[in-house]
Amino acid sequence: MLQLIPYGVAAVVGGFLGKKYIPIIADQTFDRPPAERLPAASSPSAIEFLRESITGEDSLVLATEEVPLDNRYGNKVLSSEHEFSRTANISLSIIEHQSSGHHLKAALWILLESMVQKELKKSLHIEFGTQITRRVKINFSTDPGFMVRYRVVWKQTSRRGVFEVKIGSEIHIIPYVVTFGLSHAVESVAEGAHVGQ
Repeated sequence: MLQLIPYGVAAVVGGFLGKKYIPIIADQTFDRPPAERLPAASSPSAIEFLRESITGEDSLVLATEEVPLDNRYGNKVLSSEHEFSRTANISLSIIEHQSSGHHLKAALWILLESMVQKELKKSLHIEFGTQITRRVKINFSTDPGFMVRYRVVWKQTSRRGVFEVKIGSEIHIIPYVVTFGLSHAVESVAEGAHVGQ
């Protein structure tokens, strides 16, 4: 019985010290450098997205592929089937230097980027960090006596916008650029005809 007393005392002392110091350790988040520790007002529950404004949307040309069909000396329609494939990334950039909150700590920027990703994922139905692959078969043709150059143009959508975010009692503007989707278009240019045509 006497042998168990030191264990009982150690348990009581350990419990007292744990209640006193563990909350302090958890609050300080010592796994991060001091410059990156989040203040209490910067927890996810203290950040509120007020609104999103889209400032522009463009089609970005990723690549072009050309198919020339020379039928200037042919006497019937020239046809050619081709298969094309393209892969594109879905990405997000937070434009930190243009933000009203550019002075915010690095850890808070990481948290904001994660929350912006979540909002855009929900509204655009996309998954960041993934790739899209598209394959397409196209049959090209050219009439006798003509040469036509066909061009397959691969495009992605680029959207620029801003989130108005409330962090504690402060309101910040967070600009972003998101690139998503993958589509193609086919263009043709008649480059010449046989002199007899």
